[in-house]
Amino acid sequence: MSLIERLLGEVHAGLPRLRGAMVHGVLPVHHRVVDELLPLLPGWPAGARVALGPDQRVQIRYGSLHVNARLQRLVALRPSPIVTVELASQLVALGLRFVPLPPFVQVSGRLVQISLADIPLLSDLAPLWPHLAHATCTSTPNGLELAFGFHVVDANAEPTFVPRPRREEDRPMPESGRLQSWIQQQLATGLPALTGARLTGTIPVPVTLLNDLIAQAVADAAAGDLGQARLPAAGLDLAMLARLVKHVRVDAAPGVLTLDFEVGVGD
Repeated sequence: MSLIERLLGEVHAGLPRLRGAMVHGVLPVHHRVVDELLPLLPGWPAGARVALGPDQRVQIRYGSLHVNARLQRLVALRPSPIVTVELASQLVALGLRFVPLPPFVQVSGRLVQISLADIPLLSDLAPLWPHLAHATCTSTPNGLELAFGFHVVDANAEPTFVPRPRREEDRPMPESGRLQSWIQQQLATGLPALTGARLTGTIPVPVTLLNDLIAQAVADAAAGDLGQARLPAAGLDLAMLARLVKHVRVDAAPGVLTLDFEVGVGD
């Protein structure tokens, strides 16, 4: 097991040793990124377009069907995060029931509900959903701004989110490979799609966890693997991650080191 694998293991376990950690982020979603990403999502209807307007307005176009809607600013958190779009017409809502929507999109009355937990691109975040404290989607002149906060209040609590079982529509699709290529291209060019994104946090790290990580790093160095540390399947190396760090400070107290940081993409 490498250092990166050990770190990911802590995340996948739901951060059991990081109680008290708080991370907040702002993620701009530009119009061009929406246009690039949506066709790459498995199950997204071919030719469907989404246009983001001011005042939370959204227009969905699919062939001759033009749908006007309003994006709800607050994201529902429990039992799993749901982004909701309210359609302007009940008749259109009935018509959408006959449109081949991706599995993470459900129609209920005039509400179109998008389950973030079921979007393949976000599948690695499943252990973190129980710690999601707040999330909003706000219109901006450039598209949308997503703001969120994760608070590890009780790392020992039973998670409220249970991933749904895989279904037939989850089978690998050609779009999955195209999406992976898009991600790799973003990583290779410094994440231009995330320009303006900011992540700040305060993370208390117990010395027991720190000692485990140091021991693993020493083992990796002895095996000659430290210089090759990369996040599996993503290709994001530690050197690139270090270039995104804007600020970092460490405070020491008995039994714990507290890490304050800010990470950003672009100026």
